[in-house]
Amino acid sequence: MIGNVDLDLLEKTYQNASIGITALKAVMDKVDSKEMNKDLHKQIKEYRSLADKSKDQLIANGTKVKEQSFYIKTIMKGNVNMNTLINPSDSRIAQMVIQGSTMGFTQMTKLLHAKKDADGMSTEIAMEFIKKEETNIENMKKYL
Repeated sequence: MIGNVDLDLLEKTYQNASIGITALKAVMDKVDSKEMNKDLHKQIKEYRSLADKSKDQLIANGTKVKEQSFYIKTIMKGNVNMNTLINPSDSRIAQMVIQGSTMGFTQMTKLLHAKKDADGMSTEIAMEFIKKEETNIENMKKYL
């Protein structure tokens, strides 16, 4: 059984990966470039893998996983629609993805620094999330 610090880290990783999936799915139909579409699908797959790893660890430790609410998903989709209403270009979408990944990167990095007592699998998954966000940011720059 792992401690509360590790459970919190796993939960936050799960939530961040789930938000990434929701946000990327919301922009997919607005993307013109086949290459960008492919890159975003890859990001969704990576987020899904991280969410699954986090969820599996939470369940294995007897913790109920908090799924994203319908309300949050609806708000996210509305924000995407509003932010692409005037400028639905791939460049604008890349900018939005970079901003979202930067928020995820920042939140998880701050959390890791605050949760120095975390160890093992929770830290590995959080670090993997942070590295994926860095890669996502660099990958989206070519579409700006």
